[in-house]
Amino acid sequence: MNRHVQTRPHSALRPFGHSAILLFLSLVGAAPAAAQYATFGQNKVQYRRFDWQVAHGAHVDLYYYPAEAQLVPATLAAAEENYQALTLKFGHTVSARIPIIIYASHTDFEQTNILPFQPPEGLLGVTDYLKRRVALPFRGNFAEFRHTLRHEMVHAFQLSLSTDLYVRSPRAAHIPLPLWWTEGLAEYWSAGEDARDEMVLRDLVFTGRLPPLQQLTYVEGGIVYPLGGRIHRWLGETYGDWRVAQLYHELWRYESFEAAIEGVYGKKLEQLNEEFQLAMRRAYYPVANGREPLTVRGRLVASLAIKPAYVPGDSGGQVLYLTGANGWLEVARKPLDGGRARTLVTAGRSAALESFHPFESRFDATRAGYLLLSSKSADRDVLLIWDLTRRKVVGRYQYPELTSILDPAWGPDGKSVIFSGLTESGVSDLFRITLPSGTLERLTDDVYQDLDPSLSPDGRRIVFTSDRTQDGDGGAVNLFIKDLASGELRQLTSGRWVDETPRWTSEDRIYFTSDRDGVLNIFSTDTLGNGRRETSSWTGAFDPEVVPDRDALLVSGYNDLRLGVYYLAADSAARTESFTLGEAPAPSAWQWPTAEPVAGAKSPSEPYRRHYALDFAAGEAVFIPRYGGAQAVTFYVSDLLSDNVAVFSLATYQGRRIGSLLENLNATALYLNQTRRLNWGIGAFRSKGNNFEGDLTVSYEENAVGAFGLLRYPLSRFTRIEGQFVVEHSDRFDFALPVADPRRVGWIASHYLSYVHDNALWLSSGPIDGGRFAVTAGISNDFSNARFDSFLLSADWRQYLRIAKRTAFAVRAFGFYSGGDRPQRVNIGGTLALRGYPLYGYIVGSKAFMFNQELRFPLLDYLSFGLPLGELRLPDIQGALFFDFGKAWYLKAADRALIGSAGISFRLPLAPFTTLRLDWGRRFSDNNYLGYGLSPGRTSPGFVQFFFGYNY
Repeated sequence: MNRHVQTRPHSALRPFGHSAILLFLSLVGAAPAAAQYATFGQNKVQYRRFDWQVAHGAHVDLYYYPAEAQLVPATLAAAEENYQALTLKFGHTVSARIPIIIYASHTDFEQTNILPFQPPEGLLGVTDYLKRRVALPFRGNFAEFRHTLRHEMVHAFQLSLSTDLYVRSPRAAHIPLPLWWTEGLAEYWSAGEDARDEMVLRDLVFTGRLPPLQQLTYVEGGIVYPLGGRIHRWLGETYGDWRVAQLYHELWRYESFEAAIEGVYGKKLEQLNEEFQLAMRRAYYPVANGREPLTVRGRLVASLAIKPAYVPGDSGGQVLYLTGANGWLEVARKPLDGGRARTLVTAGRSAALESFHPFESRFDATRAGYLLLSSKSADRDVLLIWDLTRRKVVGRYQYPELTSILDPAWGPDGKSVIFSGLTESGVSDLFRITLPSGTLERLTDDVYQDLDPSLSPDGRRIVFTSDRTQDGDGGAVNLFIKDLASGELRQLTSGRWVDETPRWTSEDRIYFTSDRDGVLNIFSTDTLGNGRRETSSWTGAFDPEVVPDRDALLVSGYNDLRLGVYYLAADSAARTESFTLGEAPAPSAWQWPTAEPVAGAKSPSEPYRRHYALDFAAGEAVFIPRYGGAQAVTFYVSDLLSDNVAVFSLATYQGRRIGSLLENLNATALYLNQTRRLNWGIGAFRSKGNNFEGDLTVSYEENAVGAFGLLRYPLSRFTRIEGQFVVEHSDRFDFALPVADPRRVGWIASHYLSYVHDNALWLSSGPIDGGRFAVTAGISNDFSNARFDSFLLSADWRQYLRIAKRTAFAVRAFGFYSGGDRPQRVNIGGTLALRGYPLYGYIVGSKAFMFNQELRFPLLDYLSFGLPLGELRLPDIQGALFFDFGKAWYLKAADRALIGSAGISFRLPLAPFTTLRLDWGRRFSDNNYLGYGLSPGRTSPGFVQFFFGYNY
């Protein structure tokens, strides 16, 4: 998820809390004593091991690795400056030192263990709740980096204030602040609105969709960043910024956020909303004079699409573009004059094509028959040459010194390629390779960010964008031309705005995007700096692609709250507005901060040393009169980088005898090491009590003590191998299994190995495309009695065959086989297995198979109810037709009947992994439910089941 709709995100997303449960389950997958299944999910891969260092400022600790050494002084200086400024704004000092962890690229940032998931490309910073850590990548642009750092430090102060409020007033109501308030304040106090924020805000106002503040309180998503920032700006200009700090300090007095707003600002939220709506109309309606929406002069070619490229042809030419309309990121092809769109290549389904960097990189199809693009593959980008006729990769180039490859462009001769590359130290420069050898040549070599290269028609010069201009360290970006033969560099445009995505046309004219009028539009200039306006969109037009034989443009645009590719005929009215630079200025010489001692620094840099801290502890106790009580507690401990994690849990019950507390003690200790690609863990356990294997009836009673080891090796983002070893001393008595000797005492060694593949694409209720597969094999040896205690083999295959955007046929095949003296058991009943059958106690066996099929389709986009207090709007409702069958048995398959069910299902997504489901259908059996304890006399064929969960 991106901060909001933009070409290059410039800020962070909301702070994420650290989820110990997710982290634990993602590695362990199964209980140490009985691993039966490998959990699904994609992988975070530790491609590199970072040699972490620590530099200390007066109030912050900066964690970095040697590749980022030249960034350290500037980061420390900016962080301390931010700390002083925010201390004054909030009227508050953070009692603990603020840890700041920086990464030299987003690729490195995606390997962080601070988050329990892989950060998406639009996430440029994070502040977590438990340890107050600020983490962010450097992507070559210092202004963007400084903005994100300030944004996240605002969150650090917000969290500190919340903690202090709880300590000072533990009995006061703890009011959750809406996302527009917290994220909007971080945006307002870090950089304010940019052109892409204005793009969203103007569209909201002009389309009449500006939400009232009362509704915005319950809204989450990218819109809260620009809109929240503008609301804070208006509040500050109208009522004073000092009220923000007052609200935080006096929040304990109020019972709700609305009451706090009224108490601090002196007006109800409804009244402030009326004032804000009027202020926005007054600010933006005059802008419409002389501007127009893209749909007036242009034609929508493709919705939910960006980055157009034009391919000439006899039938009017083709448009290539990036689209995410189907959930995947795809390069699609469509006739310019209308017709059916066809997908050329899809990212996100395989390790070779993980991402096309939609908001950062363009592709190029100017060489006839070939598409040039870059994609993330493993720990760095790869440059790909795609044959448009044969629909396959015919060239692949990857360089160990480059983590990122952006904006590749063909040379006029078709034998060279230029692009912007990001080195392992976070430096962005221009490069050229010669085909087919792939010889790499560096064209620029400095600390400035160089992007969007485009070659002149004769191939002798390059135009590109760079922050090496005046006020470049403050966010300005201009166009520069470099002569490849002489190396001469001269500035083409100048100003405190952003000029980007230039395209050098065959007419020796350069088209580019600029926010010089406050919102993104297309401009052009000759090589002397004589420019003119090409578009006058009131919301935004960017990424120009010239259609030379029509005097027209293809552009990415934002209209009616969505992105799209538009075809625009020449705008003669806009072209009357021109500009000229006259004497081209010399490139600015703003200097990167040097490695001088930082004011307030406590000590020089030193190696990172692990210091463990208790992240949280949770416990509960239960007492039942005449039966006794039970208690449990869990501790979660980790180091600052969360590379090393320890989990401890204790539980016991005493019944009617206090002395049984120690006798019935259950304990587990686990240590996880995630510093390398191979994750490993060790632990020990002690358990005693009744065990339920596959159902709610007691399967066996066991007293065991032992140790276990865990291994997890990701082969790629989508595939991994997991291993587990357990050794234990067990005293077990079986109640359910048909064994000759129900008592077993001895030493048991168990080994399990799993292979997992998962590239499924999810909607809110479950997977809709892709597939998942897991196979697990294991064996347990009873050394004391010289026999196989159990062995097992299980496989779970799921495939989602997409029919339409939100319609798919899902099929699942599951098999389980366990043998030995005490085979393990599996349950295949319940709403996530054989629907219509009990979840516990019946459909259980040591051998089983099951098939599930369903057709998933949308029913309603949303459901809205009018209530006295306002509108209640529920999310989309989905439907499914399902058919399941399978069986589970112990000794012989003939002892159990084949059973199944069919019917219709309705799903209402409420939250991630939480969907309200209603299954309505009929059961069937080939032999009257033989062997399951179910019979036609006691079991009605029809059934209705409610369930909270997700689709398989």
